[in-house]
Amino acid sequence: MEPVPAAEWVAYGWDAVAAAIGNHPHFVRAALTSERAFGTDRLDAITALTRTGNEYTLTLAGAPRPGCRKEPASPAADLVSVADQVLISDPSDSERATAELLNYAAATWDKQDLPLRQHAQAVARARRTR
Repeated sequence: MEPVPAAEWVAYGWDAVAAAIGNHPHFVRAALTSERAFGTDRLDAITALTRTGNEYTLTLAGAPRPGCRKEPASPAADLVSVADQVLISDPSDSERATAELLNYAAATWDKQDLPLRQHAQAVARARRTR
């Protein structure tokens, strides 16, 4: 697995929803549509066309999940968070070693080269999905 640069972690929710609908086999097309509100265009709806010719317009609303960070943390803080999750879960010796390496990479983040940073982030992502 190739590491994904941190800049590509930004989630564009409405784009992701439109892409997911558009990639579904029952739909021909899905596109963001705009609504004029208070003098500015807002992309807050998706118009989807089915293979049978029906058209649906979905109005979107989003809110942060409870307990989610409002601002993205630094990559080093993400490493520490994953390491902490590993350490509180009764880790095996190899899991403990991984957590210690993640903590070390986070503590020395500014001194690490890009390949090591990317690898540490990939390890953290893999641990987070378990």
